[in-house]
Amino acid sequence: MKPIFAAAILLAATPAFAQDGGLSNRPSIVVVGEGEAQQAPDTFRVIAEVEGRGATQVDALRQLAATQDRLSADIQHLEGLQTARFSTGLPQVQPTHAADCGQRYGGDEDSCPVTGYRAAMSVTLEGAPIARAGDAVSLAAERGARNARLDAVYLAADRGLQAQANQAAFADARRQADALAEASGQRVVRILRIQDPGARNYGSPTTEVEEVVVTGNRIRPAISLNVAPPPVRATARLTVVFEIE
Repeated sequence: MKPIFAAAILLAATPAFAQDGGLSNRPSIVVVGEGEAQQAPDTFRVIAEVEGRGATQVDALRQLAATQDRLSADIQHLEGLQTARFSTGLPQVQPTHAADCGQRYGGDEDSCPVTGYRAAMSVTLEGAPIARAGDAVSLAAERGARNARLDAVYLAADRGLQAQANQAAFADARRQADALAEASGQRVVRILRIQDPGARNYGSPTTEVEEVVVTGNRIRPAISLNVAPPPVRATARLTVVFEIE
């Protein structure tokens, strides 16, 4: 059984918050309820990097564009993928040097001769269902992406889950209040105040995922990866003031 805050017992015999005006002379109980809710994730996010190399900056960018186009076209046609959104980071072009140039020039790479150029950018795929997350990583790697990884799993809309956690927290607070009131020979009359001690914004911003219109054949990776991510959890902690009599 969850322990009940001792402070609530003391508050039962004292006025409730003088700043509440007419409520200040009413006996009350202050309790802190905690709740949690969980649900299987329905959306995944895969992050990777694509690059192009060449003797000139133009050559490097041309190869980068070709790799990006191939990856974008193929990964959004992944077999079993129902919704997807493909986005990119900011591209950058940097000169490359010989592997041992730092040793030959006293660690000063700025003095090393340029051997070519490397163009790179990050790419992100957000998609559903979650069962295709492993295959998305596999296909990205097969299409030339580097450091492909499953970055996150989440709910496309999590407000309902947070509402469940809030309800569980209030139910916990009510159980504590009823137990304290019964122990003192009184009963809970009504709610005087509900407050979130953290005063924070629950959940992450909802992201809409565009549905992909498939006009060609679906693509299957050479190696299929199965993933079983843990459920998404939402927690709540509420301070509730109950009037008793």
